[in-house]
Amino acid sequence: MNRKIIEKGYAIILDLAMLVLGIVMIGFFVKELWELVTMLMHVDLATDFFGVAERILETFLFFEFVVLTREYFIQDRISLQNFMYIGITALLRNLLVYHADTIGILIQAAAIAILILVLVVYRWSRRYLADLAHREEREELVFAEEHPDATK
Repeated sequence: MNRKIIEKGYAIILDLAMLVLGIVMIGFFVKELWELVTMLMHVDLATDFFGVAERILETFLFFEFVVLTREYFIQDRISLQNFMYIGITALLRNLLVYHADTIGILIQAAAIAILILVLVVYRWSRRYLADLAHREEREELVFAEEHPDATK
């Protein structure tokens, strides 16, 4: 079987799966928005502030996943950086509403620190690899500038 046909079939299946996933996420996002609006209408914010805050943070989490599926269709890929950003923000949001256990808070803070460290190392390594890829081109330009007679 032709490799291009397999790749095209795989790409079509992946696009359809991402479309279905995006529609499901939009459905959950709308559901969360509706539940948030009804909760705000019936709940006294002074007594149940943390419940409302938790619902708002859940709504934003679904919003981020909808944006992630949108990115797939715009850029035809999902970058690893965006997954790390979502992980960091999800942990930060959870940290805002999670006050029950000190050890749990420390574990979440450590997880956030590790994700930030991994993000910094990932971005540095991408920059370093891109720099290596273009080093030879720069060396040729420098040589041409320093030795104008050698290029003739």
